[in-house]
Amino acid sequence: MPSLFAFPGDFRRLWIGQTVSAFGDKVSRIALPTVALLGLGGTAWDVGLLAALRFVPFVLIGSVAGVWVDRVPYRKTMILADVGRLVAMGSIPVAYLFDVLALGQLFVVAGVVGVLTVFFEVAAQSCLPVLAGPEGIVAGNERLQTSRAVAEVGGAAAAGGLMQILGTALAILADALSFLVSLVSLMLMRHREPPASKQAKPRSALKEAKEGLSVLLSDARLRNLMFASATVNLGVATASTLVLVFAYEHGQLGPGAVGLAFAIGTAGLILGAVSAGAIARRLTLGRTLAMSIFVTGLAFVILPIVGQGAALTALIVSQFLIGFADSVFDIHVLSLVQRITPPEMRGRVNGTALSVVFGTGTLGGVTGGLVGTVFGTLPGLAMAAGIICCGAVFVLVGPLRTMRDDASESTGTAVRFQQSPEDARQHLHGGER
Repeated sequence: MPSLFAFPGDFRRLWIGQTVSAFGDKVSRIALPTVALLGLGGTAWDVGLLAALRFVPFVLIGSVAGVWVDRVPYRKTMILADVGRLVAMGSIPVAYLFDVLALGQLFVVAGVVGVLTVFFEVAAQSCLPVLAGPEGIVAGNERLQTSRAVAEVGGAAAAGGLMQILGTALAILADALSFLVSLVSLMLMRHREPPASKQAKPRSALKEAKEGLSVLLSDARLRNLMFASATVNLGVATASTLVLVFAYEHGQLGPGAVGLAFAIGTAGLILGAVSAGAIARRLTLGRTLAMSIFVTGLAFVILPIVGQGAALTALIVSQFLIGFADSVFDIHVLSLVQRITPPEMRGRVNGTALSVVFGTGTLGGVTGGLVGTVFGTLPGLAMAAGIICCGAVFVLVGPLRTMRDDASESTGTAVRFQQSPEDARQHLHGGER
């Protein structure tokens, strides 16, 4: 029986490596701030800074990473990133054993890992269409998303057990070893990309980065996907800032009940991941994208309309629906971008898109705090739900509305850029579909 994937063995290796790495990442996301707080006398500010150092690099250097990824083989980029992350994370338990661990080292490690993760993720997203092939892109993203969802639950449990047995600093060794597993899986890959064509005249990284943005804006499908994703991400980040305030202050819930609700939300992530392809085949891709946006908005608007007595039920239902819709939306957006972006532009398009998405997420966190302070938690949640639903406009108005599924779009059909600026300008004026 023929495989769904173009290079099934290599895709399996990538999948295994990313699954193990997802578990390790979840461990370090819990253990790293715990080390800062309990082991090194850190404050809430320090914990916030550690989180920022791991995610702000996506905003700042996403486009730069995209240029690199389009110049250097994907596999080589991912291997270099894994080596750097292995060394960085491994330095924490080593420093702890020699009794020289300090907060400054945690900040440096978080920053280094954050930067290298940008390069890895851009390369991995660009590599998947090669290993999966046109017919396997959605299925490949379903598998990777399922692994991430399972890691959210299993990784948290593993983090608690490892910190209890080994201590907080040594528990971070699990993340370092997960990068080693990912590294080995990449080195075992057999497929090799053809070398990039040599350019007669070196081109500036800035011009190449601008080309990535131009492709996003020049193709109506990519442009609307970017605006829809940015709008949804802004609303979700705004609402997420207020959810815990709702749970503890309005719902009078305890930490155990809140943890249960979020765990059930992870079950929604898994269900969405395994059913995303089937839903699109039944509803069409355009309707699936719109449906997932509206379900996300509905999930947040449930919270402000219930009374205190139903707060726990509302939070459980809300988190499940958010997890489900988020998986479906993310899988199809990523799969469609991977399918229609020209292969030579995948790094720059993915890097630029990640910068926009993470940028709106960061803005949403600030917006949530501001809206909650000025208007209150319940009105703030309703406003955030409205922002999310506005994202559906970019799906319902334009070419995305009539698309039946990801497979109906030919690989690499977006605007293509040649090597000269003159050719690029010609494509800009005539390339929109």
